[in-house]
Amino acid sequence: MRKITKTLLVMISSSLISFAAVAGELTVTGSANASYVINGGDSNNSGKGLGISNELMFAASGELDNGFTWNYHTELDMADGGAASNDDTALVIGMGDLGTLGIYDAEGGQSTELGYGIGALGVGMDYGSTMTTRGAFGYDVSADPHVSYALPSGILPLGISISGGYAPNTGDGQGNSFKSAGGVSTGDQNGAAAQQIKVTAAPVDGLSIGADYYEGVNTSGTGQLKNGGNMYAQYAMGNFKVGYMKGFGEPGRGNKAATASADTATASNAEQYLHTGYGIEFAVNDNLSISYQIEQSERNDKTLAANGGTTYVDNKVESESTVYQISYNIGGATAGLHVVDTDNSDFTSGKTETKSIFALSMAF
Repeated sequence: MRKITKTLLVMISSSLISFAAVAGELTVTGSANASYVINGGDSNNSGKGLGISNELMFAASGELDNGFTWNYHTELDMADGGAASNDDTALVIGMGDLGTLGIYDAEGGQSTELGYGIGALGVGMDYGSTMTTRGAFGYDVSADPHVSYALPSGILPLGISISGGYAPNTGDGQGNSFKSAGGVSTGDQNGAAAQQIKVTAAPVDGLSIGADYYEGVNTSGTGQLKNGGNMYAQYAMGNFKVGYMKGFGEPGRGNKAATASADTATASNAEQYLHTGYGIEFAVNDNLSISYQIEQSERNDKTLAANGGTTYVDNKVESESTVYQISYNIGGATAGLHVVDTDNSDFTSGKTETKSIFALSMAF
């Protein structure tokens, strides 16, 4: 009886494996990363951390009877504290001359705030920042489960690509399982849904440009509505790359004139954030790269001058970070150093902070 059971299990397993091979191909890729972080500065002179994490991407692909292709992937990675989670999930249908349709969860971003692409290890403060918040920066429909559509490649001149995304419920939350009903959105000034469009182009050799615009939709109430956007340019020539970006973000805010008392300038109720980034990257040789960047974020907050008044005071604070990076490829591994030095960190005047990250990454 045991032999028969084992034989049946082997036959069933073989059938499933054969079916999977016909239905689509499964691949596993990933990376293993180790780092040593040192914090410092006038207001942050303590804190050191040694960490290691990994990201594993499970991807499957196949072809439909009508010639359409499909690709699915999900990632298993480690959060702070060592807890593992599944995220960055996507199901993408390639429709040939009809373009590409995707369903995304924590993936499929449309924002272009990192498009200027300068950084030997990663783009500027996105790789490592002293800031606990950068305010309204890089709004993206990828923050919520969404669908997106992209025109087919090559259909427009000058390398122009156009895509757009729509998140039907910003209260949905990420990591939803099949047939999840999602959460209920309040539909305030931030919107019960969100939409975004992205346009990129490569008009001449070495030059890439792009822009995006995001807005909350299905809004309610009075006051400022949530919206934001970015634009970028990058030019590569020989071993050099230079890049520049400009962006803004405006959180959803109620009408301040309706408040009963004067409010204060804080990061939580600012009306607008302006962001600028620029830098240069140089590939010394096939293995060694260095980069230098400056990133600025300005918080603008209009506050009522007095209780029940109508006169506003414009409060502005600009945080500026200087980022240095160096990376060296050691035959399958990348070792690097990231140093960021920030003035007026966290939009606090006079607060200076630094962060140094020694990193080692293995891709497989």
